[in-house]
Amino acid sequence: MAARVLTQDDIPGASLAGREPQALKCEDFFFWLRCRGDSLKGLKTKAALVKRVEEYIRTGRDQNIVDPDPHKVYTKRKEHRTASEDNISADVNSPQPNYPSDGWSGNIKRMPFFTRAEMNNHIAKSGKNIDSSKSHSVPTSVRKATTFLNDEYFLKNLSAASDNTYFYLRCQCHHSFRKNDPPHNLKVALCIFSGEVKNASCSCVAGQVGFCNHILALLLKLCKFSLYECKSVTDLENEDDMQPKRSCTSTLQQ
Repeated sequence: MAARVLTQDDIPGASLAGREPQALKCEDFFFWLRCRGDSLKGLKTKAALVKRVEEYIRTGRDQNIVDPDPHKVYTKRKEHRTASEDNISADVNSPQPNYPSDGWSGNIKRMPFFTRAEMNNHIAKSGKNIDSSKSHSVPTSVRKATTFLNDEYFLKNLSAASDNTYFYLRCQCHHSFRKNDPPHNLKVALCIFSGEVKNASCSCVAGQVGFCNHILALLLKLCKFSLYECKSVTDLENEDDMQPKRSCTSTLQQ
């Protein structure tokens, strides 16, 4: 597959989005410059960062975008999305997801490429602000979901199935320190061509519409599956979201 030319719209945080350079935080500067292939050498002050960004804009080099991720996740995402454009157009009139009753397994070879971009699109459908600071930093709801996994909950019994239109995943989300509480049951259906979340639900009180922290935690897991090109749900079974750390509330106060 031929390499695709990236634009700043392909990478969340690669665009100033109408902001003046002075309004950026240092971490935003570094990410913006990495998206232009900058070595970041000699940038010890904010004034130096502002000057470097303004120089890129003045010379037009701000339009030369490179993938800042060592695993080339943004390039892979664009290649997958571009290659499936014809199939996506046919997806407009596709039927609603119908979760199968059988055929579930640990095989995720047919799972579409799934990244934080697809996850953010799903969050946006909830009506929540993806980021109130209008920068590329991690959404509050995603930070909560990550903390959720690291401190309290873990995913178990992941399985997958698929048909010609959708890729389905289901799992249980257990509370690490409440052994007698029943687990939450999660289901997600992705468009098999675009990776878009077409349906999500959780058995918790807030999960019927598919935007609870349990669902976001599962979506984070799917991002990892894509990042590491996993073929089975067991490939990352030793990760923190499968084997959580001790909760901060289970340790003595310092």
